[in-house]
Amino acid sequence: MKNIDYDLSKIVELSDNDQEFIKSMVDMFLEEIPKDLDYLATAVVEEDRAKTHEYAHKMKPSVDMFGLDCLGDILILEAWGKSNDPMDINEHFMRVHAQLERAMLQLKRDF
Repeated sequence: MKNIDYDLSKIVELSDNDQEFIKSMVDMFLEEIPKDLDYLATAVVEEDRAKTHEYAHKMKPSVDMFGLDCLGDILILEAWGKSNDPMDINEHFMRVHAQLERAMLQLKRDF
């Protein structure tokens, strides 16, 4: 059995199981998420709250659409970016990074 982090049920429902549409969504995810993840990593390392918020906010719909468990961590990163909360967000970012990397590998394998 394949190990899968993602869940395409929202995309399948949205597209009425249109395989071309699903493939185009996967392709877009695989094109955009690596760049956004790099930008988010830089923002987190530099403790740039505005950029952390911007990239977490930009990634949120994709993370949600692909049914990824790291959505909660994305929401925390997004909120941190708009706050003055002194919390350490590195653990949240690391979970996002790890799951997105796994999901990208799995999507490349499966599509």
